[in-house]
Amino acid sequence: MPKPKLLLVDDDVTVCYTLAEILNEYGYDCTTETNGLQVLSRLQTELFDAVLLDLMMPEISGIELLQRIKEPFPDLPAIIITGFGSIETAVESMQAGAADFVTKPIDMAVLDIRIKKAIEHEQTRRLAFTDGLTSLANYRSFHTRLQQELERADRYHRPLSLIMLDIDYFKAYNDTHGHPQGDAILAQVAKLLKQTSRSSDMVARYGGEEFALILPETDQASAEALGNRLREEIEQFQFAGEEHLPSKILTISVGIATHGRYASKEALIAAADAELYRAKREGRNRVCAMT
Repeated sequence: MPKPKLLLVDDDVTVCYTLAEILNEYGYDCTTETNGLQVLSRLQTELFDAVLLDLMMPEISGIELLQRIKEPFPDLPAIIITGFGSIETAVESMQAGAADFVTKPIDMAVLDIRIKKAIEHEQTRRLAFTDGLTSLANYRSFHTRLQQELERADRYHRPLSLIMLDIDYFKAYNDTHGHPQGDAILAQVAKLLKQTSRSSDMVARYGGEEFALILPETDQASAEALGNRLREEIEQFQFAGEEHLPSKILTISVGIATHGRYASKEALIAAADAELYRAKREGRNRVCAMT
C-alpha cells in the first residue's frame, strides 16, 4: 500500500522539517510548505491525503487558509495544530472545516491516531460518493459538488463550466464484446478523463456510458479547449476491439455549458446535455458548446 501523503504547513522551518521527519518514521510521505500563500497552488498540482496547518502564520492565519482550502477541496481532511488550545479556538477550527484539532506540545502517538482517523473517515465517506466500477465521483456526489460550485461562482463572481460527454456507439461495443469488456472500456475511459483534467476538476460517472466534468474557474473557451483535449486523448488511445465499431475507433461526443445564463443547477445540466446530443446528431466525435 502507498504511504499516505501529508502536506505540512508551518512558517517555522525547523518545526516543519522536524515534524516531517518524525511523521515519515510513522509511515507517512510528508511534504513541507513554509509559505501559507503557496498552499493552494501546491494543492492544485499535487494530491494529498491530508493537510496539517499551523494556526499562527505571518502571511495568513490558519483559519483563513483552511477556509480557502475547503472551497476548492472540500473533501481534503485538514488538521489544525496550534499552541493555543482553547475551546473557542477548537470550535472555530471545526466550524471552518477542520477534521481535527491538536495542541502543542504534540504527542506524536496521538497525532498519528488522529491523522489515520481523519483519512479513514474521508475514505469511508468517499465510498458512498464513488462509482464502484470507475472510482470516479458518482451521480449523487456530482450533484452535491455542482451545487457547491454554483454557489461559490455566484458568491465570488467566478467562471464555472460543465462538460457532459458520452462514449459513441457504446451499445454496439457491448453487444459485440460483452459487458465485462464493456466495463473495462468504461474504467479505461474514466482513467484517461482523470489524467487529462486538473486536480481541481471533478470527474464523475453520470450514468451508463455518460460522464460529467465540473470545471471551477473555467470560462467557455478554456472548457472547449479541455473538451477537445479529452476527445483527442480518447480518439488516439488504442482500445481493445474498437476496430469492430462502426467508426473503427472508439470516440466520445462532448457537450459544454458555462454558468452565467442559467438560473439553476438543473438548467446548466440540461444545457450541457443538449449540446452533447447536438454533437451526437452532427456526427459524433466532436465538441459542441452553447454560443
